[in-house]
Amino acid sequence: MDLLGDILSTLELRSSLYFRAELTAPFSIAVPEDRNVIRFHVASEGPCRIELPSGESTDFLAGDLVLVPHGAAHVLSDSRQAKPVPLRNVLDESGFDGTGPLVFGGGGSRTVIVCGYFSFGQEVMHPVIASLPALVHVRGTGEHHYAWLEQLLAYMEAESKTRADAWAEVTRRVAEILFIYSLREYVRMHPRASGALLALSDHRIATALQAVHLDPSANWSVDSLAEHAALSRTAFTESFHRMVGVTPMSYVVAWRMHKARALLGRSERSIQAIALDVGYDSESAFNRVFKKHFGAPPGRFRRALAAAGS
Repeated sequence: MDLLGDILSTLELRSSLYFRAELTAPFSIAVPEDRNVIRFHVASEGPCRIELPSGESTDFLAGDLVLVPHGAAHVLSDSRQAKPVPLRNVLDESGFDGTGPLVFGGGGSRTVIVCGYFSFGQEVMHPVIASLPALVHVRGTGEHHYAWLEQLLAYMEAESKTRADAWAEVTRRVAEILFIYSLREYVRMHPRASGALLALSDHRIATALQAVHLDPSANWSVDSLAEHAALSRTAFTESFHRMVGVTPMSYVVAWRMHKARALLGRSERSIQAIALDVGYDSESAFNRVFKKHFGAPPGRFRRALAAAGS
């Protein structure tokens, strides 16, 4: 089972492109905070520097991909000396109207970056997303790597512009590929990465996670999950908590709620049937747990989703 793919599908990964920015030195753009999205920047020409208020920074080159997983404010520039211009002012000064490239800068050396974002369904968080660092830099590894990313982004951009049949679903699928690729490359380049990403690459913990994802309605216990992982109860519990950041049973409950949330939005099944699908014989018990996670009982939550989509 593709654990990461199942997580992103259930969390309703979405994406959008902001613009293709054609920048010339000197330039410095202050991008505001948006905690609800994971921003990405891909350089197709020239170098660019990204810096967060925390001081974390990196220089990325053509073929490199940078993610800002928690939507922190950041500055994109050709140097650390230029005074940052707020993105809103840049858009006004450039006359960018949402079509064509965003052109900005002082007329010097050229940098081109493609900017966009990933987002998930409302009120959704998962340890894989929560454990990502403030800044992820996936470096290009040669011409083939760069061409592949460029073609993928160009395809996304074309689909979003033409809006042919099923364009939104096509774009979502392409975004899922790009995001999975980014996370996979990050883990490959940082084999000692901490958090839930490490859990996905740990055979024993991943085996237990796969069991939960394959059958969230099963009568799971710490002992049964430890058996799947071929570990003692104590070793399994300690390893799981250290990697994933929550206890095994807390993860089981949270994943059941994520699956229930997805079913409420994607199907017309009754709430009682959905409760059974995710391991609850009692609809009232299911309602209590769901409300604790998402702030509203499933019926009201479903109506809100329908209203938002209408």
